[in-house]
Amino acid sequence: MVNETFKAKVRGIYTTALTKILLDNGFRIVQPSMLIRERFRLPVTLEDSCQPDIEIDDRFDRQGVNVVGYASAARKLASILLNLLDDVIVRHHMAITTPIELSGEGNGCQFSPETLGEIMQNIVSPIDMRVRFDIEFPALSKKKLDEIRNTIVPTLSGHHYYKACGGKIAYMLEMAEKLLEKGYSAREVEEIFKECILREYPYESSKISIEHVKINGKIFNLGEARIVEFDDSKQQIRLLRVFSSPGIYDGLKVPKEPGDRAITSMKIGDWFFRTSYFSRSGEYKGTYVNLNTPIELYPAKIRYVDLEADICMWPDGRVQKIDFEKLDEFSSRGYISEKLREIVYEKSEEIINALSVKLEMEIKYLIGGTGIN
Repeated sequence: MVNETFKAKVRGIYTTALTKILLDNGFRIVQPSMLIRERFRLPVTLEDSCQPDIEIDDRFDRQGVNVVGYASAARKLASILLNLLDDVIVRHHMAITTPIELSGEGNGCQFSPETLGEIMQNIVSPIDMRVRFDIEFPALSKKKLDEIRNTIVPTLSGHHYYKACGGKIAYMLEMAEKLLEKGYSAREVEEIFKECILREYPYESSKISIEHVKINGKIFNLGEARIVEFDDSKQQIRLLRVFSSPGIYDGLKVPKEPGDRAITSMKIGDWFFRTSYFSRSGEYKGTYVNLNTPIELYPAKIRYVDLEADICMWPDGRVQKIDFEKLDEFSSRGYISEKLREIVYEKSEEIINALSVKLEMEIKYLIGGTGIN
């Protein structure tokens, strides 16, 4: 199949942008929806009913797509996206379908790298190998896909982000883009749209959760936090969490005690955020800086993909990089692009140069205005 033109079937909120990318890179679109056929002026051919080499559809959370099909076609798409989208995450899940018996494993099972290597030696034809890729589109990827979609059909800035929000916001987006298609100015439509959705978002003093997504796909909820500052014009947010159970702060390796406060400072769209830890009495315990894909604010949560690399600062001013080797490993394994790895290293130097114990100490005065004792 290496020399063949691959056939792709696409469905979901990213269909128009991905169809454009696929066509530009030599794929053929099969079983297109009527809307996609019209948008791309795809002629009716005998191949329309053919089985695709890859099928692409939304993930359940709309934060990306699942790609299922032959390995060579899926890998070609993954390579294209890694080169095109700065912060895309490609998670590889190998599933084998072969004409041979797999000694009780069963077709379509998940295999360890060691088992996979043994199986690969027994595969007669490479076309029998099928894979599933979980491809995540963080903030910059969605933005780039917006731009690509806009070359085909009028598209509001933030289209794929708003689609991922789902519910009322996604519905109002559809209404707004109908106005674009009727010739209304993008600026006018965007202003009306943002006014309509404003009440769906959190505000100062409200509570919000933090969705911490790992490169490998695991999702951790960092708990509920209170918004103690929210500058909408600058898109800057400060969150307060109060801990009730003891433990150890990751990276800092200092005790976490009941009553400790954590103040998280972040800007929507930034590649990092920092959390400053204080005891109940206001003693500064240290700062943990998380490097991540650009932060997104959703109606009920803050979301980003953690890029593993972190920076810690202690009360004596000592600063240390943490876990950068994990970032390097994910890059070498093809989960992220080399460009994304380089961006993280560049951002880390900027962060280190800006860190200051004096500035962190000033943050503790926020605690006094929160009404929490």
